[in-house]
Amino acid sequence: ENTLHNSIIVAQETAEDVKRNASKEAELIRKEAEKEAQRIVEEARYKASRILAEHEEVYKQAQIFKLRFRAFIEAQLASLELEDWLQVDNEEEHEARDIG
Repeated sequence: ENTLHNSIIVAQETAEDVKRNASKEAELIRKEAEKEAQRIVEEARYKASRILAEHEEVYKQAQIFKLRFRAFIEAQLASLELEDWLQVDNEEEHEARDIG
């Protein structure tokens, strides 16, 4: 009876040890998971920051292109208008010569 009682006590102590070890291991796993989650969040923030900076740069370059393209188009329109006036002036000169 004494041996049986001792065996039960040893079994209970062993079960408690296993339970404590499992609890410690679970806590370690949880802490590692938290670290990994934090690392993933930080990496995502960094990537988002880079993407935002790239987006801003692309937007800025698009605005510059738009301004330059507008200036180019306006210059071409001005050139066409000047050519139209020159053509009208030349036609008037030819008509004046033909009359005179």
